[in-house]
Amino acid sequence: MNYFGIYHAEYTRSSGGICDAPCVTKGRMSLCAYGLASEGQLIAMAEGRLRNRRALAAALECPANVDAAQLVLRAYQAWGEAYPAHLEGPVLSCVLDAAADAMVLSRDRMGEQPVFYARRGDSIVFSDHPDSLLKFDGGLADMDADGMRELFGLGPARTPGRTCYRDVRTVEPGCALVVRAGRERTARYFAIKDEPHGEGVEDTVRRTRELLETCVADVARLQPMVMLSGGLDSTSLTALLRRVNDVVLSFSVDYLDNDRDFRPNAFRPEKDAPYVALAVRALGTQHRTVTLDQPALAHALGRALALRGFPGMADVDASLLLFSSQIGRYGRNVVSGECGDEVFGGYPWFRGEAKGDGFPWSGSLELRESLLLPEVREALKLKEYVCDTYETRRAMADPGGGYPPEERRLRILQRLCFEYFMTNLQERATCMGRGGGIRILTPLCDERLVQYVYNVPWTMKFLDGQEKGLFRRAVADLLPEKLLRRRKSPYPKTCSPRYAEILREMALRMAEDADAPIFRWIDRTRVRAIAESDLNPVDTPWFGQLMAGPQLLGYLWQVNRWLEARKVRVEL
Repeated sequence: MNYFGIYHAEYTRSSGGICDAPCVTKGRMSLCAYGLASEGQLIAMAEGRLRNRRALAAALECPANVDAAQLVLRAYQAWGEAYPAHLEGPVLSCVLDAAADAMVLSRDRMGEQPVFYARRGDSIVFSDHPDSLLKFDGGLADMDADGMRELFGLGPARTPGRTCYRDVRTVEPGCALVVRAGRERTARYFAIKDEPHGEGVEDTVRRTRELLETCVADVARLQPMVMLSGGLDSTSLTALLRRVNDVVLSFSVDYLDNDRDFRPNAFRPEKDAPYVALAVRALGTQHRTVTLDQPALAHALGRALALRGFPGMADVDASLLLFSSQIGRYGRNVVSGECGDEVFGGYPWFRGEAKGDGFPWSGSLELRESLLLPEVREALKLKEYVCDTYETRRAMADPGGGYPPEERRLRILQRLCFEYFMTNLQERATCMGRGGGIRILTPLCDERLVQYVYNVPWTMKFLDGQEKGLFRRAVADLLPEKLLRRRKSPYPKTCSPRYAEILREMALRMAEDADAPIFRWIDRTRVRAIAESDLNPVDTPWFGQLMAGPQLLGYLWQVNRWLEARKVRVEL
């Protein structure tokens, strides 16, 4: 077998060639990455944050200051292909063993580190970015009907293990791709388990608080800054961090003229700014507000697409990229409250039966189908694909009949939320943070916390009759009452009609382009009609809580740019 790995965090800033990182070659194996170790016939790589570095070094009898790649190499020597189970934290690793014609490529337990791979005959190529694979082999830019269904039926989320490209796959969280003498298999080394929860309310609150403190303590040594929105998640993490570190720099994001343009709705009932100010006063952080303007936000859509390598969440991505770029002037590590809603049950779909068919965050299937040309709609059968995928994954997530019906339903929904919604937001955080020169730390998706809270009954998660009631009770002594009881409010996006107008203009220019590749599949007249409307085409967003009319147009614009720039070939 030939093995070629291209993995390094600066890929998207590469100025030339397929890779500008150090590269080690042994026989038919090559690995390019910044964190490398090599010995004899072995090459090892580690990317990310190895949480148990000291304990692992002690177990392997290595010096305490040994780098992560060397530890991975030693771990492979000690435990063989089972070594990933000994790695903790958001770290991706690979070992190439030339003597055994073998490779182990492992992804972290919660999926914070992206990795893509493809097999071409007797060669396997893998990378942290899909564009690297296309540079290796342009034939990988092929998309079949299922890829189109993922793109328009589920996008920007993706089914675990899949991408929109026919032959490019991802390693699932908690798994390792093992290849030995040409035979490949996926080995799962970690999974969230359904286990009985025997603790009462007070013990559960106490244990949750302990885990929160542990997760924050693990990142506090990095002297991180924080993204502070004034919401429960980021404010609680900031309060815990302030108990450990004397000085904490905090940052919030806002948009030009948002004071004037803001209109409350069911998803965003209040502005962040008053709560941010209250949190800063209460916690004593050194705070800065980053204000973004609408033209810059629209301009960044292309860069956000390049960082992901796939169409994403439009300006929801672009704003995080611009926000990260400003934070990066002050440091490298930044704590975010991302994943708190997935772990503790903060989203609207956890508070009642999901409406419609399929995944509750995927928006209107009728809208998604209506964008397609009639013949494409008939060929793809989006609704059938999404519903079949939902039922298949739902069955896989089912803990069985040992739970009350509502508990069982919510456990299934939470697992699906981890797999489809949270992994998309983690990819967003990793890629946009990287583009801004920072590393976004997400203590609330620490697998120890996730595993424990997952098995807490939902009646406890909703303590005091409020979403995330368990979380609120666990941090009750840290926050002023107004912050503690604040209603869920998602990541802030612009409310400016100017931004909507810019996206309208971009979409109409795209609709006038006779060569725009998206219109081989999408109804040009339908896109034009949406662009010329009030940009509120449905009662529910395209995806999640944030991707409404302008973001739908931004997504379609990114799809068109992606098809064009990567010369994607589609065969239905």
